[in-house]
Amino acid sequence: MKQQHFPRLAGKVVLVTGAWGGLGKTFIRHLLVSRAKIILSDIAEKPIAQLAEGGGLPTGWEHLILGQIVADLNTPEGPQALYDACKKIAPVDMIIHNAGLAFVGHYEEIPREKMNLQMRVMLTAPMELTHLFLLDFLQRGSGHLVFIDSVAGFIATKLGTSYSAAKFGLRGFAMALSGEVKARGVDVTIIYPFFTRTGILKAPIIGKAKIPVMPSILIDDPDKVINTALKGIDKRVLHVKTGFYSNFMWQATRIWPVISSQMQPKKI
Repeated sequence: MKQQHFPRLAGKVVLVTGAWGGLGKTFIRHLLVSRAKIILSDIAEKPIAQLAEGGGLPTGWEHLILGQIVADLNTPEGPQALYDACKKIAPVDMIIHNAGLAFVGHYEEIPREKMNLQMRVMLTAPMELTHLFLLDFLQRGSGHLVFIDSVAGFIATKLGTSYSAAKFGLRGFAMALSGEVKARGVDVTIIYPFFTRTGILKAPIIGKAKIPVMPSILIDDPDKVINTALKGIDKRVLHVKTGFYSNFMWQATRIWPVISSQMQPKKI
């Protein structure tokens, strides 16, 4: 798929967490086409040259990578360390909160440490990072906070209870925050991918749960997902559905709440 150029992103300094995940790496490649300047962050460092796999990047793209920061967002000191490291590189214009992970299984069989890991990386850490960067954004009167959520963030998803809880929480946080900061020059965008061809489809199955094989027709292409996400970011849209199934499920929950086991309350 041809990567689209978004002129408004040119020269913007963008921090991407979970940079080496499927969506993170795809995000970075698309941002480089728009000549954004990138700070990568992940739990481990990898060779920057891996970004060039598949070709299609602009000449001199290497100079658009401002730095790579190793940060463990599962630790109490992780968000602060990441913020401090970014401050030494360049003022950040946009944060893409992309770091995430999944475990699949019945809730009672998921170890508490794995549940807490998901909540920490996908909810608490983005909130803490936002708290650290937000004052800088507000003082400048500009900035953009992007949260990679999920269809599981508005449809309660069995066998992914902690994942769904983290994504529901992230959506609520981002929506409330947008109401506070939009008029002060800071934009918020929430991205809702459906099943996407990334490593998260191979999430570990814990316990005795039987997980059906996902039909390929239901799995979205990461390049299409990110291209749609960037269109929404470019237009400063709050809610971005990334494809047919994401949009269909969004609309379906509004006309048929039972789709997410959210039955209408009975009169007492």
